[in-house]
Amino acid sequence: MWFRNLSVFQSSQPFKWSSAELDDMLSRAHCPSITQQALSVDGFVAPVKTDERMVHDTDGLIFATYQETSRLLPGAVIKEELEERVQQIEAKEGRKPGRKERADLKDQITFELMPKAFTRSRRIPFLIDMMRHRIIIDASGARAEQVVAALRKAVGDLPVKPPGAEHAPAAAMTEWLRNPASLPGGLTLGDRCELKADSDAGASVRFTAMDLGREEILAHLETGMAVVKLNLCWDDACEFDLSDKLEIKRLRPLDMLRENIDAIDEEDVLAELMAHISLQGGLMRSILDRLYTFFGDEAQAPTPVSR
Repeated sequence: MWFRNLSVFQSSQPFKWSSAELDDMLSRAHCPSITQQALSVDGFVAPVKTDERMVHDTDGLIFATYQETSRLLPGAVIKEELEERVQQIEAKEGRKPGRKERADLKDQITFELMPKAFTRSRRIPFLIDMMRHRIIIDASGARAEQVVAALRKAVGDLPVKPPGAEHAPAAAMTEWLRNPASLPGGLTLGDRCELKADSDAGASVRFTAMDLGREEILAHLETGMAVVKLNLCWDDACEFDLSDKLEIKRLRPLDMLRENIDAIDEEDVLAELMAHISLQGGLMRSILDRLYTFFGDEAQAPTPVSR
């Protein structure tokens, strides 16, 4: 387990259920087997195939997995079959099918081909930080929202939202690039960034694998460009890209942390998972605490509540 792209959803109140209660609720929202005529099904699955439990918890962190199974029926295949049948009608009956007839033919083709289509399952892991009242999903955008929607349906009530910021992340990251000493404790500049002009044209420039203190990079700031994505290192343990929407992308362990990960016993799958949850979950908790504290009250992590 290693989360790479984080979507975070914050609650201002403690979650009302325990790990055992959540396990029961997710069991009732289990992802079913896909039927021959279903385009897709979704729900939750056990993270470890050899263990029927739907959740695993340690250090105030609950790990679970969402799954969506879809049938792969490319539109090009349906279109090709549709055109062939239209040509057969034209040749046999001397007429062109109308719009409604073509739509009916398309539905019929889809129905006939569906059982023959391959299926694909996509798993999305997520962590629930019970101490900080956060849900951390290893996905972005619509997929992360999909997981939250499924979780909300399973538990009945889930008042969470992405964290906001009291002051603009772009302005803060621009100042960090200009003056690295202003970075919050534990954070240092990495080696890549993206700058964007505050204009209708929206000109942007990216720098990769470079010393971010170089004059040619800083010169762009003097023209009014702002940082919209910045690579940061945390406590010599990991690196990640922080966006102006407080998104964390490309989270990657550095050498020191990598040694700890490699040292985890891989013979016991469950023990390995629990060690990963504790290791990366604690790391993400620390990073988010520091960032949300810096960016203001709206994104501030709630005071931990003992359970």
